[in-house]
Amino acid sequence: MSLKKILSLFLLSFILIGSSNADYGDGDNAYAEGDYQGAILEWLQVAEQGDARAQYNVAWMYAHGKGTAQDFQEAATWYEKSADQGYVDAQYNLANLYLRGNGVTQNDYLAFSWFIKAAEQGDAPAQYNLGRMYLLGKGSDKNILEARFWMKLAIENDDEYIQILAQEVWDEYKLGSY
Repeated sequence: MSLKKILSLFLLSFILIGSSNADYGDGDNAYAEGDYQGAILEWLQVAEQGDARAQYNVAWMYAHGKGTAQDFQEAATWYEKSADQGYVDAQYNLANLYLRGNGVTQNDYLAFSWFIKAAEQGDAPAQYNLGRMYLLGKGSDKNILEARFWMKLAIENDDEYIQILAQEVWDEYKLGSY
């Protein structure tokens, strides 16, 4: 392949990446201006190209009915695409959909599996929920030591609200005595 073709392909790739980011940014701008329909349209274009952030945003918009009708099934579809790419917020939100049965068949095992992926990335709400699931034996066998481990991480995390909730569970179940 000639040097000219290689340089042309290289420049084309930058143009495509730049236009993808511009569309994502256009979605951010539209959202900030209260144009939720415009935001979801911009993000949807980028999401269809595989951008995990845009997929998460589209899912969130469907879940909350912003710029579109509320549709938990559609939200689950987009959360899963983003979650499969390791996007922690999508993993957490998808876990919640499975936990509650919103847009998907309620499934504690799938909720547990998505919570653990988010928790391992340091997500405090996922750590808290995972600890509760271990305490209650939901999605996994009841395991006080695992519950203690995840609650301790949630308490030590920087999320003040989750710290309070996790501390309440810690005290109620006397997890410090294990």
